[in-house]
Amino acid sequence: MKGCLVALCFIACLPVLQSQVLRFGQEPTYAKPGVDYPIKVHISGIRVRSYCSENGCDEELRADAMLNQQKVELTGRIIYGPRAFYNPRNAQDRLMPGNYTARLLKTHKGADSLLYDEYELLMPDQRVWHCQVTGIFE
Repeated sequence: MKGCLVALCFIACLPVLQSQVLRFGQEPTYAKPGVDYPIKVHISGIRVRSYCSENGCDEELRADAMLNQQKVELTGRIIYGPRAFYNPRNAQDRLMPGNYTARLLKTHKGADSLLYDEYELLMPDQRVWHCQVTGIFE
């Protein structure tokens, strides 16, 4: 009888043991010590955009920026701040309009423009936002 009760408790707890922790997104990584962020970036506006694909719907963060004397749009994964745990719509709180520094990670081959160049933007709390150039303005 005791063994049957233990087996029943184990079977009842099995779905809980196999479930994953609910996460709205991953925190951005911290900047590595000694890495230089020489490029000056001025963020003048931010937007959260939703997009859907075969795998479901997600949101991304877009920022209007001045990068190397050129007005561009930077796009990356949404950045989750401490208040965003319960409400992911507060995720843009960590990246606000202002001055930042960045470094170039990868250039898009075969094009003379900045489109699809990848950058890491250093935020005030020493985390980095991985983004790419998805628009160029006059």
